[in-house]
Amino acid sequence: MIKLNKEKFTLEFDDEALNQLKKYQQKNKELESGGILLGEIYIQSSKVIIKEVIVSKKAKRSLFGVKVNKKEMQQILEKKRHESGYTLYYIGDWHSHPEPIPTPSITDKLSYTKIVKKVKILTNFVVFLIIGNHEDIQKAIQLETYFKD
Repeated sequence: MIKLNKEKFTLEFDDEALNQLKKYQQKNKELESGGILLGEIYIQSSKVIIKEVIVSKKAKRSLFGVKVNKKEMQQILEKKRHESGYTLYYIGDWHSHPEPIPTPSITDKLSYTKIVKKVKILTNFVVFLIIGNHEDIQKAIQLETYFKD
């Protein structure tokens, strides 16, 4: 298992990943989108760089909810890891909200806790991201990182 230091943990975004997130902002009553985050992990510095934002094309979507297709995401994760020479890792989950500065709902919080308990991952952390529709992408991103014991 790849263990990162909780106190020194830093998360950065590749420019392409930020551009991908911008594409999924709900600005005109689009349905929610969601998927997974892939990135590179630097153990010595406890740094993670998000490189790819993968959207679930088979998700069940509504204006205020999204149910990501887990089988589809697992297949894409395995393919991307293989193509990268196993330098890309599952970093976490993401979804959109139709508000400028997103806040996690009770459903989101319960989902985070459930995922952390059930997910089988190669790391000791999972990142959850919500992208809102604020023009300033930095303000539009809401992040939570959960560490597994």
